[in-house]
Amino acid sequence: MIPSAGRENPATMRRTLIALCALAVLVSACTPQSEPASTTSITPPVTPEPIAVEDPGFYLNLMWHQHQPFYPKDADGVYTRPWVRVHATKDYYDMAALHDEFPDVRATFNLTPVLMLQLEDLAAGAKDAYWVAAEVPAAELSEDEKRFILERFFDVNPKIVARFPRYQDLADDRAARGVDAAITGWSDGDFRDLQVLFNLGWTDPDFLSVEPLAALVAKGRDFEEADKAILFAEHLRIIEETIPLHARLWNEGRIEVTTTPLAHPILPLLADTALAAVGDAAAILPVNRFREIPDADEQVLRGLDTAERLLGRRPTGMWPGEGSVAQLVMSLFSKNGVKWVASGEDVLAKSLGLGSFTRDSSDTVVEAELYSPWAAQLRRNDPVAMFFRDVRLSDQLGFEYSGMSGEAAADDFMRRLRNVRDLLEAEGELGGDSPPVVSVILDGENAWEHYDNDGKEFLRALYRNLSDADWVGTITPTEYLSRFAAPEPLDEVWPGAWFQPNFATWIGEPEEATAWDYLFDVRSDLAKAQGSVSEDAYAAAFEKMLFAEGSDWFWWYGADQDSGDDGYFDRAFRELLGQVYDALGMDRPSFISVPIIPERPVLADRTPVDLVAIRIDGSGSDWVGTGRYELGDMSVEWAFDKENLYLRWNAEPGGVWSTYLGAPVGEKTPLSAAGSVLGFGATVQILWDGDVVALCAADVPAVNPESCEDVSSAAGGDFVEAAIPLAALGALEPGDTLFAKTDVGGTLLPGAGPMAFQVPDIS
Repeated sequence: MIPSAGRENPATMRRTLIALCALAVLVSACTPQSEPASTTSITPPVTPEPIAVEDPGFYLNLMWHQHQPFYPKDADGVYTRPWVRVHATKDYYDMAALHDEFPDVRATFNLTPVLMLQLEDLAAGAKDAYWVAAEVPAAELSEDEKRFILERFFDVNPKIVARFPRYQDLADDRAARGVDAAITGWSDGDFRDLQVLFNLGWTDPDFLSVEPLAALVAKGRDFEEADKAILFAEHLRIIEETIPLHARLWNEGRIEVTTTPLAHPILPLLADTALAAVGDAAAILPVNRFREIPDADEQVLRGLDTAERLLGRRPTGMWPGEGSVAQLVMSLFSKNGVKWVASGEDVLAKSLGLGSFTRDSSDTVVEAELYSPWAAQLRRNDPVAMFFRDVRLSDQLGFEYSGMSGEAAADDFMRRLRNVRDLLEAEGELGGDSPPVVSVILDGENAWEHYDNDGKEFLRALYRNLSDADWVGTITPTEYLSRFAAPEPLDEVWPGAWFQPNFATWIGEPEEATAWDYLFDVRSDLAKAQGSVSEDAYAAAFEKMLFAEGSDWFWWYGADQDSGDDGYFDRAFRELLGQVYDALGMDRPSFISVPIIPERPVLADRTPVDLVAIRIDGSGSDWVGTGRYELGDMSVEWAFDKENLYLRWNAEPGGVWSTYLGAPVGEKTPLSAAGSVLGFGATVQILWDGDVVALCAADVPAVNPESCEDVSSAAGGDFVEAAIPLAALGALEPGDTLFAKTDVGGTLLPGAGPMAFQVPDIS
């Protein structure tokens, strides 16, 4: 796939990229921007020659989706995550280059605009935080840099770690010692080896098998600082060549390249968040209905413009972000020149009124409707062809085959594909003016680290089988539409995504609803600012707004997905929102500092056993079966009955302290009176002023409690107890969590995270 000879050198590929930019009449635009000067087609569409075998009357539409979120940069202009770079060096280049090795296999590659913009920026000299940390000479690493490397440079699948014996030894040693001990116990050589091995691990095996990296792999350990320069020069070369490689293969008719709307948004939800309720009647919707069809339209237009500028041709097909479609947005594709889009089988089943497709004992869909393109009908615009993925076939590649040998997995895929053909042949569906086409569409980057040797054996075996088979042909959507009859009409497109007939992964839970309300508030402020700031300032702010509308931030909110570090995506989303105000020259509103995902709470030393009714009389006799947090010199106990939250502070009552409480509903304040970030949004403050307990707004300073309301409280010899009416905490439901921290003399307790009081059955 990537031979040591015949590979184009960096200078050649840079000249190719410059030539493409010149064709776009946009040489100066070879740095990231989102508003190119031209939106017209540069190169006439190329229809690849049909494969030189008899028409099989049965086709496979194989589509790889390549995408990463728009990772914000830090204050030094460094990308905060490395995943664009390392997926380029491990996945993006080699998957496309496979088509030089198997020229008879057609496939479609979807390159998202936000991915390509970051690749362009990296090729121009930008770096990510992991790259920067790896370049620091090991002997000069600070304690913080060592901690970062120890905590983050094992962010890789264990299968990859195991391919490098020294990497595995370091992983085992870190696990045995712990991070703190390794910071002081590891040698400079240990850190240097880890700096190199993390980046070797995130490099495709085909590159590792040839020079200059083969020598580093053979060396295996005891790396030198000079080895890093070799490694990162090769990473940069691969990044520089990735987009031009796709452009060349597309121009040669080997592949088709498509794109998404600019920021990979859930386009139907940008158009109207109320669409969430169509497929998910129980969805918790945001307070404010987000309806920005002009933004959705701009996302489509800018996505196409960006792809055209960087690839030299304007795509005619789109994989909408997450395959998300709805009748409401289909005209946005058509009016911008998009001829076809793709989505999931659940969307088609609902659109046809089938509910869902039926599978037989061999896992094959029995309804032939899945294996034909359809055409969304529009009132004023041309129809948009639609291809729908076979979810089981696609998921076999994405999630199942990694546990099998490459040859066995490829054989199983061909067997499943043959089962589809045999069923359709029995029904007389093969051939004709509209032959069946099976759409297998999946993520093209994240699966391979779970395979042995990065999936090399599987992919080569699969492509070899497809090249040799005379009963199935590979085809791209544009080629299919150019060769065969127009698709049958689809009158109404059901709102859904690639793996479900709704948008429940991105909206419907409380955190997601809050995120959409944040988006609404910022979009409203942006609209108000238009006309009162310069055109350049508004344009910069609007671009940040579009990036914040991407789907990736909403994916990680709620309980249905877990990255292991969801807080990062929360911070990234809110940072993009903050950059809208930065571009406008306005102060960021305080709500942007409030985490949507609360800081992880600490474990209680004791949890309540049931509802507990407590008399607030200073005797302390009823505090049995309550929950308890030990906070050093103070402890906090809590309990619920159906009307109150009871709190007891076990400390000398002569002091003064505040407890900040964050309820699900209510205006949230990000900072305590001590000026420290709480890690959750506080809705109320419970203040003990040395005399009584008062319930205050979260931002009321302790020295000015006049606007607070007294609650039932009493002091004992070494404690203070109070009853907080649940009605004062907003609309609470069983299962809700109240987060709390206590400010004692300017110190927030607990320090490691908030206390958490889960609301029991109070109905």
